[in-house]
Amino acid sequence: MEAKITLVVVGYNRADSIRRILYSLSRADYSYSNIRLVISLDHSGNEEVSRSAEDFEWKYGEKIVLCHPERLGLRRHIISCGDLTEKYGAVMILEDDLYVSPDFYNYAMRALDKYGEHPQIAGIALSTKRELLESTFPFFPLRNGYDVFFQQFATSWGQVWNERMWSTFREWYGRHPELPWHKDVPESVLNYPETSWAKFYQTYIVDTGKYFVYSYDSLTTNFGDAGQHFGSVSSSAQSVLFYGKRDYRMPEFENGIKYDIYGEPVGLGGYLGVPEEELTCDMWGRKRKEAYRRYVLSCRRLPYKVRKTFGMQMKPMELNVMEEIQGEGLFLYDTSFAAEDKEEASEHVHLRLLEYGYGVLDGRELLMWALQRIRQKIRRRRG
Repeated sequence: MEAKITLVVVGYNRADSIRRILYSLSRADYSYSNIRLVISLDHSGNEEVSRSAEDFEWKYGEKIVLCHPERLGLRRHIISCGDLTEKYGAVMILEDDLYVSPDFYNYAMRALDKYGEHPQIAGIALSTKRELLESTFPFFPLRNGYDVFFQQFATSWGQVWNERMWSTFREWYGRHPELPWHKDVPESVLNYPETSWAKFYQTYIVDTGKYFVYSYDSLTTNFGDAGQHFGSVSSSAQSVLFYGKRDYRMPEFENGIKYDIYGEPVGLGGYLGVPEEELTCDMWGRKRKEAYRRYVLSCRRLPYKVRKTFGMQMKPMELNVMEEIQGEGLFLYDTSFAAEDKEEASEHVHLRLLEYGYGVLDGRELLMWALQRIRQKIRRRRG
């Protein structure tokens, strides 16, 4: 008998959000039967939330409502839900501000069957990122004929863990009661609030060289409801939800497209003629200098010897390297040799990247875009 993924809906004090995600689950198109649903509610004193969970009719299998008697907080709550893998084998964590694609469960089962036992896979994502991590810049993952790619980033917008994935994280987490500083993890991630479980999982993934499986098409979207990390309702977190059904093409992990936590490509060393283990891809110019290896591929003007240059026209950016596009938008540096060139001002780099990413250089549009991004950041910080 094929092992099923147990659905775990995570809620706290938002009755409307609980009802909305449960409604989306009820409308999904399942190719499987006997699917267990667990609704895990942190203690809030809001009886409408628990009543909404109890009254919900789940026609696809067993329904369990867990009402925690004490306030756990978001991190402890998610950790407790991950611990359900010991009982159920595999779980899908869905926070209550999400909404699922009709084909979300079938995709997750297919991905778990393909990658569930691979030692470098730390989870399966249901969401798809539109932007680089903690950035204003868009993310263009390279497409190569398959429906998934791999990234060193743990999503909180719908994720699947099985017992193998979770137990290895749990062991690492037990050895790191305080979040360790890591040169390859963005400072913004390390500074997530103490309520965040994700900053531990992100650091764990980078520290151990693991990846999440990502679909090019998002199987969940986020409503950005006011709550732990959003101060007010926002549509900025919405993804383009895949709305259909398909047979998913999934490569062997070793042959798949890969990105690091920043969204920088993994595996360009061969195209550049340098050892992969000595290369740092920083094409968007966002990494810390202490993370640089001997060779650095970047859009920034750095005080090192330039070995090769490439244009910055094709998207995604790595295609400029793979196709050997001529120009001076990207530079391969050898940090073993200093150069007299001064570094370019960061605002100049930022404008070049805005033009590349969005084509936004009109003064009025640029101002409106910047104000919108500022408002979104303020809302998130208040949350």
